[in-house]
Amino acid sequence: MKRCPQCNRTYDDDALSFCLDDGSPLVSTSAPSSFDPSATVQYPQSHETSPPPTIAYPGATPSLTPPPTPPPAWSPMPMAQPQKRSAWPWILGIGAVLVFLGIGLVILVFAIASMTSDNSNNRNSNNANSRLANRNTNENTNKNTNAASNENANTRSTLATFTDDFSTETWGVGSSQYGKTWYQDEEYHLHATKGGYIVMYGPDKKEYRDENATVRVGLRSVDGDSPESGYGLTVHGEKKDGKLEDYGFLIYNGTNPKYAVVLHKAGKESKVIDWTSSSVIRTGTSPNQIEVRIRDLKMDLYINGQFITSVTDEANYRRGRVGLYTSDVGEVAFDDLEISK
Repeated sequence: MKRCPQCNRTYDDDALSFCLDDGSPLVSTSAPSSFDPSATVQYPQSHETSPPPTIAYPGATPSLTPPPTPPPAWSPMPMAQPQKRSAWPWILGIGAVLVFLGIGLVILVFAIASMTSDNSNNRNSNNANSRLANRNTNENTNKNTNAASNENANTRSTLATFTDDFSTETWGVGSSQYGKTWYQDEEYHLHATKGGYIVMYGPDKKEYRDENATVRVGLRSVDGDSPESGYGLTVHGEKKDGKLEDYGFLIYNGTNPKYAVVLHKAGKESKVIDWTSSSVIRTGTSPNQIEVRIRDLKMDLYINGQFITSVTDEANYRRGRVGLYTSDVGEVAFDDLEISK
Protein backbone atom coordinates (compact mmCIF):
# COMPACT_ATOMS: atom_id res chain seq x y z
CA MET A 1 0.00 0.00 0.00
CA LYS A 2 1.12 3.46 -0.82
CA ARG A 3 0.22 6.81 0.62
CA CYS A 4 0.41 10.36 -0.60
CA PRO A 5 2.39 12.39 1.92
CA GLN A 6 0.67 15.53 0.74
CA CYS A 7 -3.00 14.59 0.93
CA ASN A 8 -2.65 11.27 2.88
CA ARG A 9 -4.64 9.41 0.30
CA THR A 10 -3.77 5.74 0.16
CA TYR A 11 -3.51 3.53 -2.90
CA ASP A 12 -3.61 -0.31 -2.95
CA ASP A 13 -1.99 -0.39 -6.37
CA ASP A 14 1.74 -0.63 -5.71
CA ALA A 15 2.40 0.19 -9.33
CA LEU A 16 1.40 3.80 -8.77
CA SER A 17 4.22 6.17 -8.02
CA PHE A 18 2.42 9.52 -7.93
CA CYS A 19 -0.78 10.74 -6.33
CA LEU A 20 -3.61 11.00 -8.75
CA ASP A 21 -4.91 14.12 -7.04
CA ASP A 22 -1.90 16.35 -6.53
CA GLY A 23 0.85 14.44 -8.34
CA SER A 24 3.02 13.99 -5.24
CA PRO A 25 5.32 10.98 -5.11
CA LEU A 26 3.70 8.14 -3.12
CA VAL A 27 5.43 6.55 -0.19
CA SER A 28 5.06 3.05 1.01
CA THR A 29 3.14 2.62 4.27
CA SER A 30 5.45 -0.21 5.17
CA ALA A 31 8.18 2.21 6.09
CA PRO A 32 7.12 3.37 9.47
CA SER A 33 10.39 5.19 10.02
CA SER A 34 9.37 7.82 7.56
CA PHE A 35 6.00 8.35 9.10
CA ASP A 36 5.79 10.77 11.97
CA PRO A 37 2.33 10.97 13.43
CA SER A 38 3.22 14.09 15.31
CA ALA A 39 4.53 15.85 12.27
CA THR A 40 2.66 18.82 10.98
CA VAL A 41 0.31 17.76 8.20
CA GLN A 42 -0.08 20.13 5.26
CA TYR A 43 -3.53 20.01 3.79
CA PRO A 44 -4.04 20.56 0.13
CA GLN A 45 -5.20 23.91 -1.10
CA SER A 46 -8.48 24.40 -2.84
CA HIS A 47 -8.89 22.18 -5.85
CA GLU A 48 -8.23 23.90 -9.20
CA THR A 49 -9.60 22.81 -12.50
CA SER A 50 -6.24 23.02 -14.18
CA PRO A 51 -3.81 20.24 -13.28
CA PRO A 52 -1.23 21.35 -10.67
CA PRO A 53 2.40 21.45 -11.59
CA THR A 54 4.67 18.69 -10.46
CA ILE A 55 6.42 19.59 -7.20
CA ALA A 56 9.58 17.94 -6.07
CA TYR A 57 9.94 17.63 -2.30
CA PRO A 58 13.37 17.21 -0.68
CA GLY A 59 14.11 13.91 0.90
CA ALA A 60 11.47 12.16 -1.12
CA THR A 61 12.63 9.16 -3.01
CA PRO A 62 11.54 9.46 -6.61
CA SER A 63 10.03 6.47 -8.25
CA LEU A 64 11.75 4.96 -11.23
CA THR A 65 8.38 5.15 -13.11
CA PRO A 66 8.18 8.40 -15.04
CA PRO A 67 5.26 10.55 -14.14
CA PRO A 68 2.39 10.67 -16.56
CA THR A 69 2.47 13.58 -18.96
CA PRO A 70 -0.11 16.08 -17.82
CA PRO A 71 -2.74 16.94 -20.37
CA PRO A 72 -2.01 20.16 -22.22
CA ALA A 73 -3.63 23.19 -20.83
CA TRP A 74 -6.68 24.18 -22.99
CA SER A 75 -6.94 27.70 -24.21
CA PRO A 76 -9.78 28.99 -26.46
CA MET A 77 -9.00 29.97 -29.99
CA PRO A 78 -8.99 33.75 -30.41
CA MET A 79 -12.08 35.08 -32.10
CA ALA A 80 -11.56 36.03 -35.71
CA GLN A 81 -11.38 39.75 -36.06
CA PRO A 82 -13.82 41.13 -38.64
CA GLN A 83 -11.98 42.09 -41.78
CA LYS A 84 -11.97 45.79 -42.32
CA ARG A 85 -13.39 46.86 -45.62
CA SER A 86 -11.57 49.42 -47.65
CA ALA A 87 -13.22 52.88 -47.75
CA TRP A 88 -11.94 53.63 -51.27
CA PRO A 89 -14.96 52.15 -53.14
CA TRP A 90 -17.25 54.39 -51.12
CA ILE A 91 -15.06 57.42 -51.68
CA LEU A 92 -14.87 56.76 -55.42
CA GLY A 93 -18.64 56.13 -55.65
CA ILE A 94 -19.48 59.33 -53.78
CA GLY A 95 -16.99 61.23 -55.93
CA ALA A 96 -18.60 59.90 -59.12
CA VAL A 97 -22.06 60.87 -57.89
CA LEU A 98 -20.82 64.37 -57.05
CA VAL A 99 -19.25 64.70 -60.51
CA PHE A 100 -22.49 63.68 -62.24
CA LEU A 101 -24.47 66.03 -60.04
CA GLY A 102 -22.05 68.84 -60.88
CA ILE A 103 -22.37 68.17 -64.61
CA GLY A 104 -26.16 68.06 -64.33
CA LEU A 105 -26.16 71.31 -62.39
CA VAL A 106 -24.00 73.02 -65.03
CA ILE A 107 -26.32 71.78 -67.82
CA LEU A 108 -29.35 72.97 -65.85
CA VAL A 109 -27.80 76.40 -65.31
CA PHE A 110 -27.02 76.76 -69.02
CA ALA A 111 -30.54 75.60 -69.93
CA ILE A 112 -32.13 78.10 -67.54
CA ALA A 113 -29.84 80.83 -68.82
CA SER A 114 -30.77 79.98 -72.42
CA MET A 115 -34.48 79.96 -71.57
CA THR A 116 -34.13 83.24 -69.72
CA SER A 117 -32.27 84.74 -72.67
CA ASP A 118 -34.94 83.49 -75.08
CA ASN A 119 -37.68 84.80 -72.83
CA SER A 120 -35.84 88.09 -72.52
CA ASN A 121 -35.45 88.28 -76.30
CA ASN A 122 -39.12 87.43 -76.72
CA ARG A 123 -40.11 90.07 -74.18
CA ASN A 124 -37.90 92.63 -75.92
CA SER A 125 -39.37 91.67 -79.28
CA ASN A 126 -42.91 91.86 -77.90
CA ASN A 127 -42.17 95.22 -76.31
CA ALA A 128 -40.74 96.49 -79.59
CA ASN A 129 -43.78 95.22 -81.49
CA SER A 130 -46.03 96.74 -78.86
CA ARG A 131 -44.32 100.11 -79.20
CA LEU A 132 -44.62 99.91 -82.97
CA ALA A 133 -48.28 98.90 -82.71
CA ASN A 134 -49.00 101.76 -80.31
CA ARG A 135 -47.59 104.18 -82.85
CA ASN A 136 -50.30 102.95 -85.21
CA THR A 137 -53.10 103.93 -82.84
CA ASN A 138 -55.56 106.44 -84.28
CA GLU A 139 -59.25 107.29 -84.20
CA ASN A 140 -60.13 104.27 -86.34
CA THR A 141 -58.21 101.38 -84.76
CA ASN A 142 -56.81 99.02 -87.35
CA LYS A 143 -57.67 95.48 -86.30
CA ASN A 144 -55.60 93.96 -89.07
CA THR A 145 -52.28 95.60 -88.26
CA ASN A 146 -49.15 94.10 -89.79
CA ALA A 147 -45.50 94.93 -90.19
CA ALA A 148 -46.16 97.22 -93.15
CA SER A 149 -48.58 99.40 -91.21
CA ASN A 150 -46.17 99.64 -88.30
CA GLU A 151 -43.69 101.58 -90.43
CA ASN A 152 -46.43 104.06 -91.27
CA ALA A 153 -47.24 104.91 -87.68
CA ASN A 154 -49.55 107.83 -87.17
CA THR A 155 -50.45 109.28 -83.79
CA ARG A 156 -53.08 111.92 -84.42
CA SER A 157 -52.35 113.75 -81.18
CA THR A 158 -48.90 114.67 -82.53
CA LEU A 159 -50.07 115.63 -86.03
CA ALA A 160 -51.47 118.87 -87.39
CA THR A 161 -54.88 117.96 -88.79
CA PHE A 162 -56.88 119.95 -91.33
CA THR A 163 -60.59 119.15 -91.60
CA ASP A 164 -63.07 120.07 -94.31
CA ASP A 165 -66.63 119.12 -93.34
CA PHE A 166 -67.99 120.64 -96.56
CA SER A 167 -70.08 123.13 -94.67
CA THR A 168 -68.37 125.90 -96.68
CA GLU A 169 -68.36 125.83 -100.49
CA THR A 170 -64.69 125.84 -101.45
CA TRP A 171 -64.67 123.06 -104.07
CA GLY A 172 -65.74 123.52 -107.66
CA VAL A 173 -69.41 123.05 -108.49
CA GLY A 174 -71.28 122.79 -111.77
CA SER A 175 -71.83 120.51 -114.73
CA SER A 176 -69.49 119.36 -117.47
CA GLN A 177 -69.13 116.63 -120.08
CA TYR A 178 -67.79 114.39 -117.32
CA GLY A 179 -70.62 114.87 -114.82
CA LYS A 180 -71.97 117.16 -112.13
CA THR A 181 -70.74 118.38 -108.70
CA TRP A 182 -72.64 120.31 -106.00
CA TYR A 183 -73.05 120.93 -102.25
CA GLN A 184 -76.06 119.57 -100.36
CA ASP A 185 -76.75 119.16 -96.64
CA GLU A 186 -73.13 119.99 -95.80
CA GLU A 187 -71.88 117.20 -98.07
CA TYR A 188 -70.12 117.32 -101.41
CA HIS A 189 -72.05 115.42 -104.13
CA LEU A 190 -70.78 113.94 -107.38
CA HIS A 191 -72.54 112.31 -110.30
CA ALA A 192 -70.62 111.07 -113.37
CA THR A 193 -71.88 110.50 -116.90
CA LYS A 194 -72.68 106.97 -118.03
CA GLY A 195 -69.56 105.06 -118.99
CA GLY A 196 -67.21 107.80 -117.77
CA TYR A 197 -65.67 109.09 -114.56
CA ILE A 198 -65.08 112.44 -112.91
CA VAL A 199 -62.22 113.58 -110.62
CA MET A 200 -62.39 116.81 -108.60
CA TYR A 201 -59.19 118.07 -106.91
CA GLY A 202 -59.38 120.17 -103.76
CA PRO A 203 -58.65 123.90 -103.69
CA ASP A 204 -55.13 124.87 -104.63
CA LYS A 205 -54.09 125.56 -101.03
CA LYS A 206 -51.36 124.07 -98.86
CA GLU A 207 -53.96 122.53 -96.52
CA TYR A 208 -55.01 120.17 -99.33
CA ARG A 209 -51.44 119.05 -100.13
CA ASP A 210 -50.79 115.44 -99.17
CA GLU A 211 -47.01 114.88 -99.07
CA ASN A 212 -46.30 112.39 -96.24
CA ALA A 213 -49.82 112.94 -94.95
CA THR A 214 -52.64 110.72 -93.74
CA VAL A 215 -55.83 111.40 -95.67
CA ARG A 216 -59.29 110.09 -94.80
CA VAL A 217 -62.81 110.85 -95.98
CA GLY A 218 -66.34 109.54 -95.41
CA LEU A 219 -68.38 108.53 -98.45
CA ARG A 220 -71.72 106.90 -99.26
CA SER A 221 -73.97 105.89 -102.09
CA VAL A 222 -76.97 108.19 -101.83
CA ASP A 223 -79.51 105.86 -103.48
CA GLY A 224 -77.75 102.53 -102.81
CA ASP A 225 -76.92 102.16 -106.51
CA SER A 226 -73.12 102.01 -106.29
CA PRO A 227 -71.23 103.18 -109.40
CA GLU A 228 -70.02 100.12 -111.33
CA SER A 229 -66.49 101.47 -111.76
CA GLY A 230 -66.34 102.61 -108.15
CA TYR A 231 -65.91 105.85 -106.26
CA GLY A 232 -63.43 107.06 -103.69
CA LEU A 233 -60.38 109.17 -102.81
CA THR A 234 -57.45 110.36 -104.95
CA VAL A 235 -54.00 111.56 -103.77
CA HIS A 236 -50.98 113.29 -105.37
CA GLY A 237 -53.38 114.99 -107.78
CA GLU A 238 -52.00 117.40 -110.36
CA LYS A 239 -52.94 118.48 -113.86
CA LYS A 240 -50.08 118.45 -116.34
CA ASP A 241 -50.91 119.94 -119.70
CA GLY A 242 -54.54 119.78 -118.66
CA LYS A 243 -54.36 116.03 -118.00
CA LEU A 244 -54.92 114.21 -114.71
CA GLU A 245 -52.12 112.58 -112.76
CA ASP A 246 -52.91 110.89 -109.43
CA TYR A 247 -53.59 107.62 -107.58
CA GLY A 248 -57.23 106.65 -106.91
CA PHE A 249 -58.36 104.33 -104.06
CA LEU A 250 -61.85 103.16 -104.99
CA ILE A 251 -64.63 101.00 -103.56
CA TYR A 252 -67.72 99.33 -104.95
CA ASN A 253 -70.35 98.71 -102.26
CA GLY A 254 -72.91 96.79 -104.23
CA THR A 255 -73.90 93.13 -103.78
CA ASN A 256 -70.30 91.91 -103.91
CA PRO A 257 -68.22 94.63 -102.14
CA LYS A 258 -64.72 95.15 -103.53
CA TYR A 259 -61.91 97.66 -103.86
CA ALA A 260 -59.37 98.70 -106.51
CA VAL A 261 -56.42 101.06 -106.93
CA VAL A 262 -56.01 103.01 -110.18
CA LEU A 263 -53.33 105.28 -111.63
CA HIS A 264 -54.02 108.33 -113.75
CA LYS A 265 -51.03 109.26 -115.87
CA ALA A 266 -51.17 111.70 -118.76
CA GLY A 267 -54.96 111.55 -118.51
CA LYS A 268 -55.15 107.77 -118.91
CA GLU A 269 -56.46 105.39 -116.24
CA SER A 270 -54.80 102.01 -115.50
CA LYS A 271 -55.23 99.45 -112.75
CA VAL A 272 -52.55 99.21 -110.05
CA ILE A 273 -54.63 96.68 -108.07
CA ASP A 274 -57.59 95.11 -109.85
CA TRP A 275 -60.95 94.66 -108.17
CA THR A 276 -60.59 92.57 -105.02
CA SER A 277 -63.40 91.40 -102.74
CA SER A 278 -63.47 92.76 -99.19
CA SER A 279 -65.88 91.98 -96.39
CA VAL A 280 -65.05 95.18 -94.50
CA ILE A 281 -66.91 97.35 -97.04
CA ARG A 282 -70.48 98.22 -96.00
CA THR A 283 -73.12 97.77 -98.69
CA GLY A 284 -76.19 99.79 -99.75
CA THR A 285 -76.51 103.32 -98.42
CA SER A 286 -74.35 102.67 -95.32
CA PRO A 287 -71.41 105.09 -95.12
CA ASN A 288 -67.83 103.90 -95.47
CA GLN A 289 -64.49 105.57 -94.77
CA ILE A 290 -61.37 105.44 -96.94
CA GLU A 291 -57.96 106.27 -95.46
CA VAL A 292 -54.58 106.51 -97.17
CA ARG A 293 -51.37 106.80 -95.15
CA ILE A 294 -48.53 108.22 -97.25
CA ARG A 295 -44.86 107.83 -96.28
CA ASP A 296 -42.46 108.77 -99.06
CA LEU A 297 -43.20 106.34 -101.92
CA LYS A 298 -45.34 104.02 -99.83
CA MET A 299 -49.12 104.30 -99.52
CA ASP A 300 -51.20 102.13 -97.19
CA LEU A 301 -54.93 101.73 -97.78
CA TYR A 302 -57.42 101.38 -94.92
CA ILE A 303 -61.16 100.86 -95.22
CA ASN A 304 -63.35 101.46 -92.18
CA GLY A 305 -60.26 101.46 -89.97
CA GLN A 306 -58.88 98.14 -91.19
CA PHE A 307 -55.66 97.73 -93.17
CA ILE A 308 -56.30 96.47 -96.71
CA THR A 309 -53.14 96.72 -98.82
CA SER A 310 -50.01 98.74 -99.63
CA VAL A 311 -49.03 100.44 -102.89
CA THR A 312 -45.67 101.83 -104.00
CA ASP A 313 -45.63 105.17 -105.80
CA GLU A 314 -43.82 103.88 -108.88
CA ALA A 315 -44.84 107.00 -110.80
CA ASN A 316 -42.85 108.98 -108.23
CA TYR A 317 -45.57 111.57 -107.73
CA ARG A 318 -44.78 111.93 -103.98
CA ARG A 319 -46.95 115.05 -103.56
CA GLY A 320 -50.02 116.76 -104.93
CA ARG A 321 -53.58 117.64 -103.95
CA VAL A 322 -56.29 115.50 -102.44
CA GLY A 323 -59.22 114.76 -104.77
CA LEU A 324 -62.57 112.91 -105.01
CA TYR A 325 -63.61 110.38 -107.66
CA THR A 326 -66.79 108.75 -108.98
CA SER A 327 -67.81 106.91 -112.15
CA ASP A 328 -70.86 105.88 -114.19
CA VAL A 329 -74.28 106.75 -112.94
CA GLY A 330 -75.24 106.78 -109.28
CA GLU A 331 -75.09 109.73 -106.91
CA VAL A 332 -72.45 109.70 -104.18
CA ALA A 333 -71.73 112.09 -101.30
CA PHE A 334 -68.51 112.91 -99.40
CA ASP A 335 -68.10 114.32 -95.90
CA ASP A 336 -65.53 115.01 -93.16
CA LEU A 337 -62.31 115.15 -95.15
CA GLU A 338 -59.21 115.09 -92.86
CA ILE A 339 -55.58 115.67 -93.83
CA SER A 340 -53.03 115.02 -91.07
CA LYS A 341 -49.34 115.86 -91.42
